[in-house]
This record gives sequence, C-alpha cells and structure tokens, in this order.
Amino acid sequence: MPPEDGELIQRIVHNDLNAFDELFKKHQNSVYRFACYLTQSRIEADDLFQETWLRAVKYLPTSETIRDFKAWILTIVANLHKDDLRKKKVRRLFLLERSKEPDHGENFLLKLDSQSHQNATDESNRVDISLALNRAIANLPIKQRRVFVLKEIEGLKHSEISVMLNVPIGTIKSLFHRAIKNLQQELSEFRSE
Repeated sequence: MPPEDGELIQRIVHNDLNAFDELFKKHQNSVYRFACYLTQSRIEADDLFQETWLRAVKYLPTSETIRDFKAWILTIVANLHKDDLRKKKVRRLFLLERSKEPDHGENFLLKLDSQSHQNATDESNRVDISLALNRAIANLPIKQRRVFVLKEIEGLKHSEISVMLNVPIGTIKSLFHRAIKNLQQELSEFRSE
C-alpha cells in the first residue's frame, strides 16, 4: 500500500474526517468503475458505490491492519455485489437478461481519447471496437468478469485478487485465462488478418 494510504488510515482511526475525504477522492474512480463493470447498470452501480463507501465509513475506523486499501475497498464492492445477486436468487437469469438488453447509447465504461485527431472513419471504427469490447465484457460470466476487471482495468495482481475474492490463485489464473479466451472469441472480427 502506498504510504499515504497507511497514513490516511491511521488518521481516520484517530477520528480525522479530512483523512477519509482524501482517501475517498483518491479511490472513488476505481470503486465506481468496478461497480459499473460488475452491475452493467448506472443505477445499480450508483447504489453499489454508495453502499461500499457506507461500509468503509463504518469499518475503517476499526481497521488499523489494512495493508492495501484499494484491494480492501474493491473487496467490499465485490462482496456487496455477490450478496445482492444472492438476495435476488436469480444470478444466472440476471446476467442473461443484462446481456440481452439493447445498448441505447448509454455505454459509459470505455471512453474514447478525445484528443485524437483521426479522420471520421477511424473514429467510427474506434467506437465500434469500444462498444463491442463493452458488450463482450458484459457477456462474460460474472466470476470471469470480476477477475478480468480487477486484473486488466484495476491493475491488481493475481495474488491480490485471490486474497480479495478468497479464491485459490490457480482458480483466479484459470478464470482470467478463460475470460481472455472468451473475449478473443467474441472480438475475433476485429483482429487484423
């Protein structure tokens, strides 16, 4: 954990509310992005984001032994999402329904580089790839999606993901490998010949 996170946590333990604000500002984008990838819905991601930070407020002042705050907070996101799916008792049905919904232009997870000065055709191709990638990630089974997003989007190591999700590292590597294979298969039309 970067030293500043450890210092902020110590300040929070000693009731420094400004320290929590700093920690929130530093990690809010990662938390929200992960919530978006898990839920594939802005409304559900907003709820998950808020519930995650409420849990952090509740438990952080008593958690002096947190080594990696980012892993800790993303674990809360993953666990809350799992709990929500379990409560609904429709995990598989939920994922199937989400993958069948039309996009309606609300896919907000992958933004294009606005500083690019490419022609309209290149920009159109980039939009197509971006939308296809978002759909492909959304279509991954939830366990594969969690591991893929934590590894490739959030930049965590296999070992960190293993601890976060309480899953053996071999299983994490296998899920990641299967996610890559599924994405390659679904995105094969974009490969250069």
